[in-house]
Amino acid sequence: MHDELIFFVKIAVLRPEEYIKDTLELFHNTGFEVVATPFLKIKVNEDGVKKFESIDSFDTAIITSQTAAKIISRYSYKFEGKNVIAIGKKTAEILSKSRIEPEIPEKFDSRTVYEQYREKLKNKRIILLRSDRGDPILLKLSEVADVEEIVLYTIEKRWGGEQRELLNDIAAGNFDTVIFSSSMMVSSFMELAEEMNIKNKVINRLKEIKVVAIGPPTARALENYGLKAEIPDEYTFKGVVNLLEKLK
Repeated sequence: MHDELIFFVKIAVLRPEEYIKDTLELFHNTGFEVVATPFLKIKVNEDGVKKFESIDSFDTAIITSQTAAKIISRYSYKFEGKNVIAIGKKTAEILSKSRIEPEIPEKFDSRTVYEQYREKLKNKRIILLRSDRGDPILLKLSEVADVEEIVLYTIEKRWGGEQRELLNDIAAGNFDTVIFSSSMMVSSFMELAEEMNIKNKVINRLKEIKVVAIGPPTARALENYGLKAEIPDEYTFKGVVNLLEKLK
């Protein structure tokens, strides 16, 4: 058992800065040494917020992330009598604090929302509240309903000394596990590695250690680089911690 624990001594977590504190708290007292580094930054899209403010008529709102939930939480009055679907428990918790009570899909990803709610949403007016990098599968709901996408925030690459240092450390074999929180995070990570001319070295190192993806879209993004990732049963960071505990 001691040798297995050594495998997980040092873990790199790739998340936006806004969620790093909560992530580190989740790992507290687990025995894992965690380094969290943001490879993305989030920027509120004021035009999208204004567009949402002007919306008067809709039947269902699909809120795909914690960030989207935080942005619209002060507009709780707009959701009175409406059906709300939230992807993820944390997203739902943020909404509940603003007295918006959402439904939660069986799995916390856009594909599950599409498959689980497609029939139920027939002939409804739907608004998608999300980022500019949202999964296109939700737009397929337009096959059966009136769908309007509202981009509340944008996601941009974050490249600096901290990110370059982490990539060099991974290439040098200083981490035992790397956790990717989104497909966009994978892209930013790999693009910076390529710019630094260490992409192949990083990929080869990742093939030797444990790689964890928060959910299927992230795992598919990693597959594009020849990497097979572990996926937690629940697509949350609590699910990731539970997965790593089981793999000890």
